[in-house]
Amino acid sequence: MSAYGGAVTPGRRAVVAALSVNLMSVLPLFLTGAMAVQIGRELKISAASVGILASLFAIASMAGSAPLGRQVRRLGVRRSLRITSAFSAAALLLACVSPTVWFLGGAMLLAGAGNSLGQPAGNALVAAQVNPKRYGLGFAIKQSAIPVATTLGGLAVPIIALTIGWRAAYFVAAFAALAAMLLIPPDQFRSAGRTESPVPSKLVRPLWLLAIGMAGAVFAATSIGALGAAGGVHVGLSEASAGYLVAVGGIAGLAIRLASGVVADRVAFDSLRAVALLVLIGGFGWLAMSWDRPVPFAIGLVVANAFGWGWPGLQHLSMARRFPTATAAASGVSQTGVAAGLLLGPAVLGLLVSTAGWSWSWLAAAAAAFVGSAVVWIAARRIPQNQAEPG
Repeated sequence: MSAYGGAVTPGRRAVVAALSVNLMSVLPLFLTGAMAVQIGRELKISAASVGILASLFAIASMAGSAPLGRQVRRLGVRRSLRITSAFSAAALLLACVSPTVWFLGGAMLLAGAGNSLGQPAGNALVAAQVNPKRYGLGFAIKQSAIPVATTLGGLAVPIIALTIGWRAAYFVAAFAALAAMLLIPPDQFRSAGRTESPVPSKLVRPLWLLAIGMAGAVFAATSIGALGAAGGVHVGLSEASAGYLVAVGGIAGLAIRLASGVVADRVAFDSLRAVALLVLIGGFGWLAMSWDRPVPFAIGLVVANAFGWGWPGLQHLSMARRFPTATAAASGVSQTGVAAGLLLGPAVLGLLVSTAGWSWSWLAAAAAAFVGSAVVWIAARRIPQNQAEPG
């Protein structure tokens, strides 16, 4: 079955649906980070404090991933994705009318809960409908939700937040979340066809080592969505320019994700070591941001977001190739590290901004990226490639 041939194929519809639903599930998070300056001004809190709200999204995602992920089989993929869209719309509407930061925090918890159901449901849909020879591109597109959300969040600042108000951005996004339901296909698709088994005992420790590396990489990467726009204003950019800069960073991240997926389907290479390399390059972007000057900051943000946040599609692909009979179990372990980084990154970096200053926050992100890259590389050497890469 062709994944993308023809005008409308099951594979194409599945990828578009998974991307759209997952995009709307993370959009509340990235809208909040991008509009932190405007939200903080009205709610009378610091922009860094608004960025810390991303940790609430992570708490809900981490707490709900295991129990809600197990419900996908019972609920069905279509219903699970519809529930996710409903959660996203409700979260966006709650953010729209939030009178205090506490209500905004509740919106992040609601969005995170929806995301914890939508991620496994989206993965199941893509795995079931896309030709395995196109998994690299399929998962790259599906995992493009975050750079697209980063771009939309950045554009929302000059186009909506600075013209008709930040609440309007949430309102428009809520209707988009409801519209995403129309893209969800029926549950009549073939099974992914994989027999799931536990992770081999000898690979459990290396897999947890990989999770630690993932935590470091995500710790750094979350800084762009949560604090990037506010950091741009700090170095002297206008609020509109900072928003556009975050949008450019999102586009760069999208380009890296898609390009890496295309290459992964055509060229033989170790996708997990490629993750380590991308995170390493991203670390130099955060170093440039720590110079506290507009030009290095702008260049660094684009590099950090493009490379330091351009690897998730390759990560999912590496789990499918290294653990062909235990993909779900292995992904669950590696995603634990991702959730930990998402939980700790905005909170720790936001507190660093408030106590030590912006430069120290970006230096901490760079250090996390360098350490995370090294740990992922070591883990890649200890986890054999059990399934041949495409030639």
